[in-house]
Amino acid sequence: MSRLVQPAVRDGDAIDAASLNNRFTQFSQSNALNAFNTRDAAFDLPHFVGGINRFLMPAMFDRQIGDNDWKHGSYRSETGQVTGAAPHIVKDGGGTTTPLDFGPLGVTLDANIHALRVYWDLSIRPKWVSRGSYNVTNLLFEINDGSGGSKGHFSGYGCWAFWLQWDVTSNALTNFVNVPGQGDFNTVVAGGNGGELLSDCESTSVMQSVVETAAEPDNGKTPRNPIDYPMGWTSVDGAWHYVPTVTSLTVYGVRVVFSGPFGAWNTGGDNYLIRVDSVAADASIDYNGGGLSAVVMRVK
Repeated sequence: MSRLVQPAVRDGDAIDAASLNNRFTQFSQSNALNAFNTRDAAFDLPHFVGGINRFLMPAMFDRQIGDNDWKHGSYRSETGQVTGAAPHIVKDGGGTTTPLDFGPLGVTLDANIHALRVYWDLSIRPKWVSRGSYNVTNLLFEINDGSGGSKGHFSGYGCWAFWLQWDVTSNALTNFVNVPGQGDFNTVVAGGNGGELLSDCESTSVMQSVVETAAEPDNGKTPRNPIDYPMGWTSVDGAWHYVPTVTSLTVYGVRVVFSGPFGAWNTGGDNYLIRVDSVAADASIDYNGGGLSAVVMRVK
């Protein structure tokens, strides 16, 4: 590779402004530093955010979401939803939605050049009210109760799903839709209940709604209903990466939405997350605060 050679200052050499400036002339260049004339090892924070050198990470955004009270003194509560319902949108303590705004011009993702990376987290407390998860009429394991009958036991049914939506129309942020590869769990799968193939849950994160244990098992028999233990406060988080492959796309904002409860379902050899509408009113969830962040990065 080329090398710049500059002899050291020697006794008798002039050290006025003109001579010193001339010594560094060969180090100057007309073009700004960029991805094509700078080696990886030279990258520092100025290359990632801000200024003319932000070619690796052109944009970075973050904000708080939800009702941010880390002591859980205040929080929002939502109930379960039936097939066809629009998902709950994460809101702050005053009931205002908390999308991540990408500014008046949004961020433009060039095809096969830029990647949008989104990360989020939220403090939650899933609950069952009035009836336990073992009252679900299907999606249960039936265990002998010792008297010729059986008791139903939790079989993975009972989770809440969280996913991402974005607005690619304007900074008014009034036209949010599910991100690519993500469904809204309202496609009817079985018995009139909505759901989605797991392959259509690309931005989905799930959190179980209950911890269940069998009640007094006796030689493989369960004489009584199982016991549901509440989850208590816990956390859920997610990540989603997207690279447009056909045309460029401008994104103006993203947000977190959620719905539930859902359970596992298989039909025709395909795996789904499916609603059971009959118990939607018996599931609820409290949520507190969290964070939502996004970065735009070059992939080539």
